[in-house]
Amino acid sequence: MVDFFILFFIKATIILSIMHLSGIKDISKFAMHYIIEEIDEDTSMEDLQKMMIVALIYRLLVCFYEIICIWGAGGATPGKFLLGLRVVTCETSVLIAPSRVLVIPSSNVSMTTSTVRALIKNFSIASFFPAFITLLFFQHNRTAYDIVAGTIVVRRNGIR
Repeated sequence: MVDFFILFFIKATIILSIMHLSGIKDISKFAMHYIIEEIDEDTSMEDLQKMMIVALIYRLLVCFYEIICIWGAGGATPGKFLLGLRVVTCETSVLIAPSRVLVIPSSNVSMTTSTVRALIKNFSIASFFPAFITLLFFQHNRTAYDIVAGTIVVRRNGIR
C-alpha cells in the first residue's frame, strides 16, 4: 500500500503538472479520466488513446521506481523496507527449517536483473496476467518474474 500511494501521488502530480502547463481548466473531467482512469459511455476514442498513453507512461514510471529501489536502494521499495523485506539474487533455494530458506548466492540485485524483474512484473500486470499468483504454485512462494530474473524476496537480517 505504501508503494501504491507513493506512485499514485507521483502520477497525480505529473498529470496535474501537465494539465497546468497545457492550460486545461476542467480539472474534474481530466482527473477522472487520467488519474483514476474512469471510462464511461461519453469517453471518446481520442480520450481512450490519451488514457492508454498515460497508462503506458505510468507503467514505465512504476518500472523505473522499482528498478531504482531494488537495485540502488538496498533491494527494497519503501513498502518492502517497512515490512522488513528485500529482494536478493537467487540461483538455488533450499528449505532448512520451517519458514527458513537458504538462498544461494543471496547477493544484491544488479541493475540488469532489477530491470528484467520490474519489466516482467509490471507488464504482466498491465496485460491482465497476474504473475504474482504464481507464488501459490512455485517453491518458497516465488513468483514467475522472480524465477525468470533469478531473485527472491526475503526478510532483512535482524527483522523478526
